[in-house]
Amino acid sequence: MDKLHVNIIEKVKVAPCLPLPKAILQLSSLDNITRCYISVLLVYDGVSSVSTDPAKTIREALSKVLVYYSPFAGRLRNKENGDIEVECSGQGAVFVEAMADTDLSVLQDSDEYNPSLQQLIFTVPMETNIEDLHLLSVQVTSFTCGGFVVGISCYHSICDGKGLGQFLKGMSEISRGALKPSLEPIWNREMVKPEDLMYLQFYHIEVIPRPLEFEKIVQTSIIINIETINCIKQCMMEECKENFSTFEIVAALIWLAKTKSFQIPDSENVKLMFAVDMRTSFDPPLPKGYYGNVIGIAGAIDNVKELLSGSILRALIIIQKTIFSLKDNFISRRLMKPSTLDVNMKHENVILLGDWRNLGYYEADCGCGNLSNVIPMDQQIEHESLVQSRFMLLRSSKNMQNGIKILMSMPESMAKPFKSEMKFTINKYVTGECFSEL
Repeated sequence: MDKLHVNIIEKVKVAPCLPLPKAILQLSSLDNITRCYISVLLVYDGVSSVSTDPAKTIREALSKVLVYYSPFAGRLRNKENGDIEVECSGQGAVFVEAMADTDLSVLQDSDEYNPSLQQLIFTVPMETNIEDLHLLSVQVTSFTCGGFVVGISCYHSICDGKGLGQFLKGMSEISRGALKPSLEPIWNREMVKPEDLMYLQFYHIEVIPRPLEFEKIVQTSIIINIETINCIKQCMMEECKENFSTFEIVAALIWLAKTKSFQIPDSENVKLMFAVDMRTSFDPPLPKGYYGNVIGIAGAIDNVKELLSGSILRALIIIQKTIFSLKDNFISRRLMKPSTLDVNMKHENVILLGDWRNLGYYEADCGCGNLSNVIPMDQQIEHESLVQSRFMLLRSSKNMQNGIKILMSMPESMAKPFKSEMKFTINKYVTGECFSEL
């Protein structure tokens, strides 16, 4: 992909449009351990019939939605015990208006890592004191074709991925003329108790050994049509009378193909790690508008020989049982600890898998254009991961409703073998053109 050249037109602080009482809000124990940023690019095609200025529209909507999401306009401050809290000071979020010197064709299906994409999002320097951090930035960059990109960066302690999607959907509703978000945001971080953190299995991340060195990591993608998923679901139903989710099917395909293509020895173990939304596992379930961090970490583990000697059904059952175990242990308050398999796991035998298809990003319709692509900016950073293989499930920009796009980061020498193994595994169950590369 060619380099972008972006010119900043204006950078301002946008405060809530109404005066709000100052307040100090507490964060949950889970919020406190997520001290980083979530960053995403939303790519919109220009619509010739719409004359609205997207930067002006989104800036005004941001000012209005901050009335309901006042923590995003505040600042963090340290507590004596080392935790952080939010001071709702009304200082404002960062808003940037910018112009790119090219059209959107360079971004429509952009997968390769490109440092110039960082120009599409406002980020604060790493050395910034925590009290000076902006908790939200919104950058609107216009392109020569009339399309534009909205770059969002928010401090992870304020919300998780679903919470950010909820915020973006609310802002887009206001940009289309709504008086307030359709879903009332709920702070109430006291609903997540300090002891809850123990049962969310974050040890899966903590016990991964840090890699000493990495081969060059590349990004690429594949698309799996929904017909493929449905075909495999039907095969599994006929084989064992069990229903499996789309996520479980795709996760199993990735796990098998990665294990085969990397030629991991039969005697070793492999692990698939992914986040699980735990909102409905609380007692009582958290209210729908809760936008704080509420994820658990699931870790599916198996021996290479046993995993590969079975059909995809074995991988599916392990993944499904892992999800059930995480939720069941959380509800029953059974404390899990790292096993020997976890402690001795090699970092190259671990997969990180994320799923952004249903977080709400694709529903962020600001009324100024058609959303054509969602680009996770966390995935755009080379050599930052604990593991060599990271995968993200997105909706296909070619067919938002029916395609699953797997964005992947892995060692350069393994990208082609992985794609070949994915195709080989799929073809065991599916015939026809249900698998394609971008």
